[in-house]
Amino acid sequence: MRQLVWSFIAALLVYGGWQFIRALCIRRQAEASLAESTEMLPGLDNDSSGYASPLHKEPPPLSVLPEAESIVRNIAPDNVSDPFALELELQCLRREVDRVWEAFETQRQEIHALRAEVERLTVRPEAPMTMPVEPPGVSPEYDEALALARRGVMADVIATRCGITRAEADLVASLAARARQQEARGRRI
Repeated sequence: MRQLVWSFIAALLVYGGWQFIRALCIRRQAEASLAESTEMLPGLDNDSSGYASPLHKEPPPLSVLPEAESIVRNIAPDNVSDPFALELELQCLRREVDRVWEAFETQRQEIHALRAEVERLTVRPEAPMTMPVEPPGVSPEYDEALALARRGVMADVIATRCGITRAEADLVASLAARARQQEARGRRI
């Protein structure tokens, strides 16, 4: 196990060294191309570090993403030609654009779902819903008892649950039974 850890550390060191050498090569190439571009463009003066002064003091403003604009303005003028700083800023901007796109997609899906629900709620049923007809002479205080009697609940249970007397529960049960009989006769006709 210890050998595996040391070999992993060694592999990381080799990879880090390779990246360092690669970075040095890229920097040399960037300096060489910068030197060539300074020779071609008049008005650019070289300082002792070998970097050319930037053409513009401030980068052009970005109107699309305010966060990206602040990131671009934070780049120091002497780092503009540094490929590492540019790559870092490019990665930051890409991540920010990805976050904006993810938020956009989430909002688009939510809006689509909300529109579908609004449309579903605004569609009116073609046939109006009919409420069951109450038998004549039933008081509203016996609504729950009548609903239980329609389901076929025994009078004892209705009396206990609704807090009414046994006689009242029997009366409600007989009214519900009579309503069922009238409804059954109406279906036959």
